[in-house]
Amino acid sequence: MDAAWIGEYKRETDRARRKAILEREEPEHGSSPEYEIRKKLWEGRYDKKDGMDIDYGIRGWVNLQYTKRRVYLPGEQKRLRKELEGIKKDWQFPLCEEYGETGEKALYDELFNIALYYFDICERDKTYNAVVLGLGHISDERRVSKILREVKELTEVIPESLKVKEEIKVFINAARDAFRYRYPDEASKLEQEEG
Repeated sequence: MDAAWIGEYKRETDRARRKAILEREEPEHGSSPEYEIRKKLWEGRYDKKDGMDIDYGIRGWVNLQYTKRRVYLPGEQKRLRKELEGIKKDWQFPLCEEYGETGEKALYDELFNIALYYFDICERDKTYNAVVLGLGHISDERRVSKILREVKELTEVIPESLKVKEEIKVFINAARDAFRYRYPDEASKLEQEEG
């Protein structure tokens, strides 16, 4: 069973509060592999350039979304393979592989967090929630349905099209579990076939 601080850290989507959790836990857990990998994941995920906050985890999520537009174009497989490697680098797959099972668990937790943060963005973003040229806003129910469609595309359609289900299985599981956690009343719809 995970330490309480790991669960808290996994569910916290605010960058500054996540850093504060790590700093708070360093005296007690700083020498543990569980702490060490999470600190390295935090340092690799977040950056600041030209006064702008960068989240490489979200960049990986968005880049994976954009691959769906190119999956079926002829000659794209090599380019998509390269893009997938960039996404895995944004999500720090290579770093986590160095830590074995501990790294895989930390990667799962980080990808779970990225999904929760993406859902937060979707809930707040005016453009995401707009209809008819921004003249109205979609209902909470329609927004959750829209998020559900995206999660299904990212965890079913795109991995199958690219033939990488096993390769990004940890992401698939984390994103689907994050959806179930955030939207428990809609969780059963993840398993339903599109009609």
